[in-house]
Amino acid sequence: MNLNNTKRRDFLAGGLGLATIAALTACAGSESSGSSGGAEKMPIKVGYIADYNGAALLALANEEGYWDQAGLKPDFVPFTNGPLAIQALGTNNVDVAYIGSGALWLPASGKAEIWALNTVSNADRVIAQPGISSMEDLKGKKVGVPEGTSGDQLLNLVLKKEGLKREDFDIVTMDPSTAVSAFASGQIDGAALWYPLIDNIKERVPDVVELAANKDYLDDLTFPSSFVAAAGRAEKDKELAQKFISVVKASNDFRQENTEKSLSASAKFLKVGEETLKPQVDVAITFTSAELEEKTKDGTIGKWLKGLEEQFLADDKIDKIADPKTFYTGDLYVETKKA
Repeated sequence: MNLNNTKRRDFLAGGLGLATIAALTACAGSESSGSSGGAEKMPIKVGYIADYNGAALLALANEEGYWDQAGLKPDFVPFTNGPLAIQALGTNNVDVAYIGSGALWLPASGKAEIWALNTVSNADRVIAQPGISSMEDLKGKKVGVPEGTSGDQLLNLVLKKEGLKREDFDIVTMDPSTAVSAFASGQIDGAALWYPLIDNIKERVPDVVELAANKDYLDDLTFPSSFVAAAGRAEKDKELAQKFISVVKASNDFRQENTEKSLSASAKFLKVGEETLKPQVDVAITFTSAELEEKTKDGTIGKWLKGLEEQFLADDKIDKIADPKTFYTGDLYVETKKA
């Protein structure tokens, strides 16, 4: 399916995503933290992506008891990408969800709000089959792209820098797992993906060529991941928002000082070996909660979000640039104490 001539902001309108969300959330209870006892806790459904960056803070909250301390009882719902998670917010299937930077066009367009920043990513790549050494070599060939993700975002940056257009390639819209399979089997020539998915590809195509990475563009753009909720949710349910932010802050600061424990907790949460997750630890830049508070107050995070909005506008994902304060609840983040 080629969406070159379709507004990408309309991508979420289809019914396929709704069916997928229903299937995922139907079994959300089986992913609970298992906490019990004490006063009755406030339930919260939390969406995540099954990698280290998407799961570490949730896993640490399980291990260190931060959910209990905040009076929350979480259920966890896995998603394959941020746009699908945000669609679940809109249908009340989850309360809050982790997303990568590529999906931040949705909060910027009023479909969600950011409760907390997580990390700055260097996980995304534009990759090609062995023998293809440049974007010029990739022209006219099939490129698998999960629409509206951070991989898609990086691809657009590469095209702009190289003076190319999406029409120069045979862009094939795929979900992430399909793109991995298609690349590994040689059905596509390139892809816009991220680690750890690329680790899976390297098991079958060890000589995969990396044409571009986030770090190539950090002087121009920052790629933050975040936790988001439905637009206006914090105002309607401030207690829930503060409880969740307090958990995120506590886990975030623990992660900053305890990498090995963070790795083991994440591996246990995701039910994978630590060796699988270890390469992912170094593909993100982390900050203490105090640093994120300061970057909120001094406008740094606002500049990050504004820069992303400018790219989203150029890529026709949003109609206008909004004040980041309208979709990042920074004041609430700053005032909330960690659990």
